[in-house]
Amino acid sequence: AGGTYPKVQHYCLTSAAGCFTDFHVDFGGTSVWYHVLSGQKTFILVPPTEENLQVYEDWLCSPDQDSTYFPNLLDGPIAKVHLVAGQTLLIPSGYIHGVHTPADSIVLGGNFLHSLDMAMQIRIHSLETRTMVPQKFRFPFFVQLMFYAGA
Repeated sequence: AGGTYPKVQHYCLTSAAGCFTDFHVDFGGTSVWYHVLSGQKTFILVPPTEENLQVYEDWLCSPDQDSTYFPNLLDGPIAKVHLVAGQTLLIPSGYIHGVHTPADSIVLGGNFLHSLDMAMQIRIHSLETRTMVPQKFRFPFFVQLMFYAGA
């Protein structure tokens, strides 16, 4: 299809065993799906409560971020989900998560906005603004798409 639109709906991730993606929220508060084609992935998931999001924002802005394991700052529950080949995970809007790769893996995934949790998506967009996330790392056409999602 022609035209300009966000190209974030589908992607392929290849990861070597031992890799770790530090804790983050997917851009614009998008929901994200991951399907493991081969290998394994382990997700540490933190619910986007008001308290957890504030701790996350403080951690992002901390000079000690690189030496502080984010879950150690939390009082509430976290979840650990281990995926193997053939399994799929859907992460809802706003969930803070880190990802470990215990075995070489190939994963398909994608990010999407929707009308089911616009408040969280706007909250994460605002957090990105406050923490000065560069535009190139933010969801493309976020404001325009929120108008469509809300229509």
